[in-house]
Amino acid sequence: MAVEQPQLRISIGGGGVPGAIELDIESVGYFAADRFRISFAIGVAAFTTISYFMSLGLEIITIEAALEGFGYTTLLVGQVDNIQIDILQNRAILTGRDLAAKLIDTEFSETFVNQTASQIAVTIAQRHQLIANVTATTTMTGQYYQLDHARTALGVHSQGTTEWNLLSTLASVENFQLSVVGTVLNFGPPAPGIPLFLSAQNFIAVTFDMAASLPGGTIVKSWNCRNKTVIAQSKGAGLMTTLVRPNLTQAQAQALATSHLATLAQHALVLLGTMPGDLVTMPGMQIQFGGTNSSLDQNYTIVEVLRTVDENHGFLQRIRAYTAS
Repeated sequence: MAVEQPQLRISIGGGGVPGAIELDIESVGYFAADRFRISFAIGVAAFTTISYFMSLGLEIITIEAALEGFGYTTLLVGQVDNIQIDILQNRAILTGRDLAAKLIDTEFSETFVNQTASQIAVTIAQRHQLIANVTATTTMTGQYYQLDHARTALGVHSQGTTEWNLLSTLASVENFQLSVVGTVLNFGPPAPGIPLFLSAQNFIAVTFDMAASLPGGTIVKSWNCRNKTVIAQSKGAGLMTTLVRPNLTQAQAQALATSHLATLAQHALVLLGTMPGDLVTMPGMQIQFGGTNSSLDQNYTIVEVLRTVDENHGFLQRIRAYTAS
């Protein structure tokens, strides 16, 4: 199967930097930062000296690629976290994360009084000059026993230590997804899509990983401080797994049991594939796999895409996909 060598275009701090020879980008989609590793040949341009690469730190990097002469597609906008200099290979290796890193690295100490989850998401996006793609919510984010609906970061019951942790918690409550793509903060429900039909012929290598033993049910237990009652809800049967969470209602406990059981079911069958690289496959996309005339022929949701570019193998991507719920 033909594998191409794409054209790469890299800018750091707003200026183009030539000499990129290897690239790895790990796209994980939601609730985490995508990561990159890129190698440059030192000295391709007059300014790309050892001193230049050693002086970098937290600069904004934009990684773009083009195939078959078409326009460039942005694969990642992020920050440089680490620099390595390989003297013998005459290379500089830069690693870092997408712009979710800004939220992951920022602790917060204020109380968001009488605000909804979407209002908080917009506020945090604006602080970091991110475009807010936020679905409006109406429920205040306070704890049950706090009449002013305030969430205190330093309170004994708070689990939000960074802006990213806070938004992740709020997204989970709202059944939203959270990500930063380019310079856009996404906070909203998953977007529907049409499954992409694939068979073994679309892959260089494809395997299926099946778990022989998974819990068949989930029990959620909670103590509701307002009602002073023990909450217990379950879903499924057989071997059970138990979750303990504070201050849930009966409905919330039941919803958590249902969603956790669905998450467990996704891990029962995992698709692992290697294929020629493209610029469109992303986490969250649906795959309809077919052609085996077996129970493997079903829908899967991509949860990770690892793209690699190097001189020996060209442009490859490895995907990991779970059974679609």
